[in-house]
Amino acid sequence: MRIIFLVVTMLGLATGLQAQTTAPIEVVNSAIAAVNDLGKQVVLGKMKTSMERMYPQWRQRLSERAGGDAALEKTFDEMMAEMMKQGTTMISFKTFGFPTVYDVYPGKKVEMVDGKSVETLINTKWMLLIPTEIRYRVMNGASPLIIESKGYQIAISEKDKINWTFIDGAGLKVQDMRSMFISLPKDMILPEIKRREVPRDELNK
Repeated sequence: MRIIFLVVTMLGLATGLQAQTTAPIEVVNSAIAAVNDLGKQVVLGKMKTSMERMYPQWRQRLSERAGGDAALEKTFDEMMAEMMKQGTTMISFKTFGFPTVYDVYPGKKVEMVDGKSVETLINTKWMLLIPTEIRYRVMNGASPLIIESKGYQIAISEKDKINWTFIDGAGLKVQDMRSMFISLPKDMILPEIKRREVPRDELNK
């Protein structure tokens, strides 16, 4: 009973940690640069980069839903093949605006205070929601369409060792995020995904 109580208490403390925050500018710039590099690789045709750099816990969850990692890879390959069959290619990727910053993933920090070892509950990872703009060319007879998608990438890294991995915002739900990161607020709002056909007169500017 005491063990259960301690676990519940720790969860309560963890959810009480303030998740939305600010981060040093070098952390923000590092995350933005990493997202732009991810997009650059995909535009160059290296589609598997998005799988290779996916946040491991999220990839594991997607694998379980798909029936295993091999099944997930197969689904990804089939989606890419279908895009090519339809004549759809990604032609540009960029970040814009300023990210929303959270610190997440409760852990402990041990410090010496007055000669005594003191444990402090902290969040150990940076999480940044970074707005993105992607443009696709869709073949439509002699006149291809340009589709613009404004969405976001979630960049995640340990605070003590910056190495960004990612979750794509398309189709993501708040409960997906809060089930992995319990310190995120219940009223968290994820950015809206917006898509439009880019008018031809805008392309010619």
